[in-house]
Amino acid sequence: MKQILLVLSSIVILGCSNPHTFILNDIEVNKYFISGSINHAFKENKIDKSPLIVINGVPFEYNKKQDTILLPLKKSDILNLEFLNKNSSRIIYNEKENAGAIIITARIQD
Repeated sequence: MKQILLVLSSIVILGCSNPHTFILNDIEVNKYFISGSINHAFKENKIDKSPLIVINGVPFEYNKKQDTILLPLKKSDILNLEFLNKNSSRIIYNEKENAGAIIITARIQD
């Protein structure tokens, strides 16, 4: 019984401790281009599991309950990727946003 509880609690803790997987609308090689940067920022405690995403100044709406988030960008569209810590994102964007922010500057499509 203790082993079952230990396994279940481990699954819950590990499952809840990782950020979403963010993928790009790109070829298979570049699909996970920004996931490494986002995971690094998560490990450094800059962002939480469900950060605010801002693309060219516009907040990107996504379902925070899903594990995989598809961003409507390709690797070649991304010019800059920055992270705002929890306090900065709360001050700049909304006092309710406590999970940090990912700021993406992208090439404007014609």
